[in-house]
Amino acid sequence: MKCKKVIAGLMAGVLASMSLASGAVSVMADAEDDPIKVGCVFPITGNNADQGVFNVDGCQFAIDYINENGGIKSLGGRKLELVSYDNQSDADQSKSAAERLINENPDIVAVTGAASSSFVLPMLPVFEKNGMPFLTAQVSESITNQGYQHVFRFGSTGGSFAEYQVKFLEWLNEQYGLGISKVGIVYEDTEWGISNTSGAVNAIEESVKNDSGLEIAYNESFTAGSSDLTNIVVGLKQAGCEVVFPTCYTQDAKLLFNTMKSMNYSPLIIGGGGGFLYPSFGEELGELVDGVVSVSGHNYDIQTITGNEEIADIGEKFEEEYGYFMPEQSTSAFSAIYLIAQALENAASTDHEAVTEELRKLTCPAATPGGDVTFDETGANTNAHAVIVQWQKGDDDVYRTRCVFPDTEAGADFQLTEDLKAMQK
Repeated sequence: MKCKKVIAGLMAGVLASMSLASGAVSVMADAEDDPIKVGCVFPITGNNADQGVFNVDGCQFAIDYINENGGIKSLGGRKLELVSYDNQSDADQSKSAAERLINENPDIVAVTGAASSSFVLPMLPVFEKNGMPFLTAQVSESITNQGYQHVFRFGSTGGSFAEYQVKFLEWLNEQYGLGISKVGIVYEDTEWGISNTSGAVNAIEESVKNDSGLEIAYNESFTAGSSDLTNIVVGLKQAGCEVVFPTCYTQDAKLLFNTMKSMNYSPLIIGGGGGFLYPSFGEELGELVDGVVSVSGHNYDIQTITGNEEIADIGEKFEEEYGYFMPEQSTSAFSAIYLIAQALENAASTDHEAVTEELRKLTCPAATPGGDVTFDETGANTNAHAVIVQWQKGDDDVYRTRCVFPDTEAGADFQLTEDLKAMQK
């Protein structure tokens, strides 16, 4: 093996010299039996550690899944290897982690990350400067509107989240005669929260033009990681909000939900993703989680997954391996690694520019709602859209999120809760 590495090093020098004329940076000099390294940057510690763990688990599961199914066949079945870095749930540390990952691992072929748009944005110049292909499922349109050539956003936008929250509310009113009109919007004051809320306001204003009868009765932000959301709930209640669109992570989601329950306030909640999707949310709320609804960028039982024989069983296999159902973050991480593997397969090369080019040309199903992933000139997936999930109890008495809307992706029927039945007019 040492001889192979020496030879590989000499070859790297030759190949690097040959590639200077074209500006390409090649890592094809790896020994043929060495694993292909894929990087990820997620919050493994800090306030967002729970979702970071979900993401890393999803990446590792995808790596193992691809390796067990023959690796990268166009490269002789070479296996993938995950290299994980921690951004400590801090935007400044995200940039440092990205720099360390590249400097300490020159043979990395592509990277994914980072659990929040506010963590992703500082990393983008680092990856762009180094010609490193980077994929993310984060929702901010700022990720792909800055002209980067090596950055790809394969998930839906905050605008799509809001669009599907409103579409689902309109569907509920039409299907069940609920007559809901007053909407409350509450959100954490971060890039993600602001992006989702801007989308929600635009979606509701557009809906009003179509005589939906909806109106924004309350719109307020709060500091992420708040210790008390009583004022927010009082404001929603006094405004007569019948439905609430909250955007926040686990701690705030649980606090908001429990504060509502303690004040005997039971509006329809259509969560903005984040903390409303974590397995721990269901575990801590117990039976109270039954029927809770949220928008989501990914879910393990969407028809794009279950209709693809190659990955149809990932939800079941993930839960067997990790002991908890496959949440949105794990599913999106799987999708990122799957797309990188497809680009490697098509490129038959680990050259950064070759992988980037294949990502640009890619048209294939992954684990993202909307069918085939196809990137436009900005690096955004033109087919991605959000879905609506509902917490439902399985035959094993375990609560999981099930995709219930739209029909083109639904893996389960929507269940009308007692609170919603009471709203029927």
